[in-house]
Amino acid sequence: MRATMLFINGEVVTVNSEFSVKEAVAIQDNKILAVGTNEEVLRYAGEGTKIVNLEGRSLLPGFIDAHAHLELYGTNKLGVNGKEAGSIKDLLGMLKEKARLTPKGEWIRGWGYNQNTLKEGRHITRWDLDQVSTDHPIIVVRTCGHISCVNTKALELAGIHSETKDPNGGKYGREDGELTGLLLEAAHMNMFLLANYSEEEVQQGLSLASQDYLEKGITSVHDAGGYGPEHIRFLQKAVRSKRVKQRVYALYGSLHDSVEMVEKGLESGIGTGLGDEWMKIGPAKVFIDGSSSGPTAKTREAYTSNPNDSGILYMNQQELNESLGKAHKAGWQITAHAIGDEAVEMMVKAVRTALERHPRGNHRHRIEHSGMTPSDLIHQIKELDIVPIPNPAFIYEFGDGYVKDYGERVGIMFPLKSFSEAQIPFAIGSDSPITIVDPLHGIYSAVTRRSKSGDVIADRQRITIEEAIKAYTWNGAYASFEETIKGSIEAGKLADLVVLNESILHCEPERLRELKVELTILDGKVEYAAKKEGVL
Repeated sequence: MRATMLFINGEVVTVNSEFSVKEAVAIQDNKILAVGTNEEVLRYAGEGTKIVNLEGRSLLPGFIDAHAHLELYGTNKLGVNGKEAGSIKDLLGMLKEKARLTPKGEWIRGWGYNQNTLKEGRHITRWDLDQVSTDHPIIVVRTCGHISCVNTKALELAGIHSETKDPNGGKYGREDGELTGLLLEAAHMNMFLLANYSEEEVQQGLSLASQDYLEKGITSVHDAGGYGPEHIRFLQKAVRSKRVKQRVYALYGSLHDSVEMVEKGLESGIGTGLGDEWMKIGPAKVFIDGSSSGPTAKTREAYTSNPNDSGILYMNQQELNESLGKAHKAGWQITAHAIGDEAVEMMVKAVRTALERHPRGNHRHRIEHSGMTPSDLIHQIKELDIVPIPNPAFIYEFGDGYVKDYGERVGIMFPLKSFSEAQIPFAIGSDSPITIVDPLHGIYSAVTRRSKSGDVIADRQRITIEEAIKAYTWNGAYASFEETIKGSIEAGKLADLVVLNESILHCEPERLRELKVELTILDGKVEYAAKKEGVL
């Protein structure tokens, strides 16, 4: 047995059951051949074996992003980046430049603005966007992906006027009875379906996203969906053509009318696990509530920042039980977007009801985000063997706003330590493009709980570097029923690996997000190499 590639003199973080750290790894084609000391592994060297001297740097299992939106991340790169705007004036200037280059009648799309960080401290309005153009429909999506603003032309195209009633699970912004152009939750999702990108643009975006993810060491993605039922088909074509190089576990849902999407999946006769090691159908997914930073998440008690508001629900308990209950009965893994504690509680109840009606072991039902999770729900999540998918990078991106909106409840937001203490196998997702896709940034956020301002948000919920690494690797594989083939560095598993520029286990927590990926190995092949002399 001769290896095609050897890694020696490294900090090999195996993430096996003992979380052992070794020196060297041998790869044969697309599988891990051996793990051990330099001496043990060098026995597999042959005439054509490539040998990489890690010189003490970390070698880890390839990162598994357990909740991300490949399509949204990629297509956002085709639009105007509102995160670069410091003010509404700046944003309008960027949109005007895009309008100048866009044929009349075609959509102008922007994304990423946050009213809390804009100089004016408010949402943009249709009157702002009308200054950009009245010949183009315009949509600008807030950083959370749950709220947008459109111009008058877009409202006209959608047939929305001042007498139009709010859709179920959404709201139209109004001032003195007039539409402001602000669209919340289902109102936004419906509009973006009209403003959606073409298949050609989606494929271009998926290719861009895949490359960026490779540069961050991500070898597997649990894709959390796009706008519309054709998303899965687009994604399948992209994986098959290798536009998307990562292994994909596709959550079966849509940002627009997720219940209908699940219903179609059930009617088709497919189910969780259909596919191969490159792309599999994952859980049936629906939306329960809104976003944490909007804020539109559904909470048990009113927001600290607004005693008259506690968020938006897309459905009631009975509707949730019926939709996901049917999927559970048919053998699917089930999951839901649930941010606020009321929404998380609803999902817990739905899982309990489904299991009582149709008992099933090893179901690994999930909760996407599980954003606000108090102790009573922690206990029930453990009891029911639910797998939460939290997003610690939200603490960095939105933590300062959470303190304002939720007060002391920040102590139970994305409660990684509470999950860990309860021995709940949580897996981490970036939810990119909502937050930074880099797993090292996510690990930094999980370990430090620092916000953008530098404040520590709920110190008690910090976890160790080792716990964060496991959540980004083995736990991600567990959440997709794939821990026997990936998620750790062990003989016989797929050769999906990442090399960092230094030791992660000896890195000071405050420096974790400064670490860089030097190599990403996927299926035994180097798919990304940093432009640095001597990396290979």
